[in-house]
Amino acid sequence: MIPADLFSWGSLLTLRGILLIAGGGFLVGFGTRYADGCTSGHSIHGIATFQRASVIATICFFLGGLISTYLLLPFILKL
Repeated sequence: MIPADLFSWGSLLTLRGILLIAGGGFLVGFGTRYADGCTSGHSIHGIATFQRASVIATICFFLGGLISTYLLLPFILKL
């Protein structure tokens, strides 16, 4: 089910693998700083304490995951 050409140790040190890792790391860091916290902090603690910003952030995290899975990943796998 997992494409070996994208998710294997051999493809990790290719240009494509390095770009995906660096790009993903940048996006995670940027999103954490922009949202004033990480996904776990917003989703677990923020929602448990009924913080409106955390509910909005969690919805955006979920939508970003859906967009990445259904729109971006098929495009990346075709490269």
